[in-house]
Amino acid sequence: MNQNRIVITGTIASGKSTLAKILRDEGYLVIDSDQVNRRLLEKDGANYKAIKESGIFDSAFDGDKLDKKKLAQIIFSDKERMEAINRLTHGNIISTIEKKIEESGEKTVFIEIPLFFSMKESIAYDEVWLVDADRDVQIKRLMKRDEISKAYALKKLESQAKRDEMLKGSDFVFDNSSDLENLKSQVMEKLKEVEKNR
Repeated sequence: MNQNRIVITGTIASGKSTLAKILRDEGYLVIDSDQVNRRLLEKDGANYKAIKESGIFDSAFDGDKLDKKKLAQIIFSDKERMEAINRLTHGNIISTIEKKIEESGEKTVFIEIPLFFSMKESIAYDEVWLVDADRDVQIKRLMKRDEISKAYALKKLESQAKRDEMLKGSDFVFDNSSDLENLKSQVMEKLKEVEKNR
C-alpha cells in the first residue's frame, strides 16, 4: 500500500506536541520519535545499550541507571557529544518508526521528529510540516515547561538547526505564536487538502 508520510517538526517549544494532539483527536496516527527513543532508552533497549557501550556518556550513568536529565545537560552543552549521541541513536529510532508505519496499515501517517533537520540519517517521507513560533514565545514556553533559566532555554534553542534552514526545507509552515484555536483552524484547513489527496 502506498502510504502518505508527513513529518511534523519545529524548534523546541514551538508547539509540535500540540499539533500532534490535534491530529490524534481527528483520528490520525501520529508516531512520536521522542516516545520511540524513550522506549529504546529503557534498560536493555537498543539506544540504552549503544550509549552505555560507547563509554562517552559514563557520567550520565549511576551504575546501570541512565540519568536522562544529566544526559540532556551533557549533550546540550557540548556539540561534539550531541553529534555522537545522534550517530548512536538515530538509526535505531528510524528503523523502529519504519516498522511501526508498515505495521499500521494507515493511508496517512504523521511522524513527529523534533530534530528532523539535524538528522544525518533520513526517513522516507512525502511532506514536511513545520510548526513555528516567535522566539520570545518559545523562550517563555520552554522556561515554563522545563522549569529552567532563560540562559539554559537559549542554549537549548541554539543547539538546534537554524530556523531559516527549517523554513526553507519545509512544505508547509504553521504559525503557533498565538493561541490553540488559531493553530487548530490552520490545521483543520490543511487537513482538507490531505483528505482531498488521499
